[in-house]
Amino acid sequence: MPQCNTEALHRYLVSEIFPQIAPPPYGHIEIQRLIKEKPVYLFHERKRGIRVIGKFFESDHVPRQEAWRYAKQSYANLKHVREDFGMDNGRYRVVAPLGLKRELAALLVTELAPGKLLDHYIARACYDGQSDRLFEKLSCLAGFFTTLHRTSETQRHVSPALAQQYLDKVLKSLQHGPLRPSDRDTIKKHAARWWTASEIFTDHEVTVHGDATPTNFFFHHQEVVGIDLEKLKPADRCWDLGFFAAELKHHFMWRLGDRWAAEPFIGHFLWVYAVTLGDPQFFYTITRKLPLYMSLGLLRIARNTWLDEPYRSSLLQEARRCLKYGL
Repeated sequence: MPQCNTEALHRYLVSEIFPQIAPPPYGHIEIQRLIKEKPVYLFHERKRGIRVIGKFFESDHVPRQEAWRYAKQSYANLKHVREDFGMDNGRYRVVAPLGLKRELAALLVTELAPGKLLDHYIARACYDGQSDRLFEKLSCLAGFFTTLHRTSETQRHVSPALAQQYLDKVLKSLQHGPLRPSDRDTIKKHAARWWTASEIFTDHEVTVHGDATPTNFFFHHQEVVGIDLEKLKPADRCWDLGFFAAELKHHFMWRLGDRWAAEPFIGHFLWVYAVTLGDPQFFYTITRKLPLYMSLGLLRIARNTWLDEPYRSSLLQEARRCLKYGL
């Protein structure tokens, strides 16, 4: 756990967090790390059966002032989506923020989301043939994104500027491996055609989740609960849809070694999104832009150093294909 006073943490939980869920007295609190790569913990109070999630934003690489800014933004984003877009209950919602504490390594505490992660259903589809269950959950997730995007749509037209900025950023982060200079130049050449394709950027801006990965959505029966809204922002709706399609492609390709295995699931997700939005023809508007945002998502995944270098190179190839043949 990050450097913070354990006694101070205990006092904070029992005085400010647990009373929001159940009255005292409280018993022993167990602390369990949930994610190896991130300082995310489960705080479990046994006597009342209280379970909440804590994320510490401060670390050796992120100083307190910067971490506190991230923590406050994450808290504000959760409240914004819950209060302004009505996603605080019902089938589609985001977790409730319960508290913030700067002195405890910039700690954000939220409710524990019920159910299983989408990653669970992807694994079951890959290894146990449970494709129907994954199709069902993807339909639910399409409803989540439709709700978020519809309720937040603005009158501002989208532009490729944000995608262009992100491409420059992600290519810079990949330049130390496995991206070769020749690969970078080829990707930038293919991308240049997209920046001038004004006919495909006719949609309106919406608020996007900004980090649409299979580990950021929980499924409980027919409910979808979103977490980690740190990257919430106004953008093209295809930022969510394309990045998520890239995640599906990666998870199937990584597990099965088949670059086409995710295609039925991607198509199903996008079709249900368009139908739920009330305009099946919008499917074709989405799919015209999707290769651009898929390529950005694949490049982002390729930054993960825990993936082996040959596989990361294959992700770069897929991103290049999206840009070259997608327009």
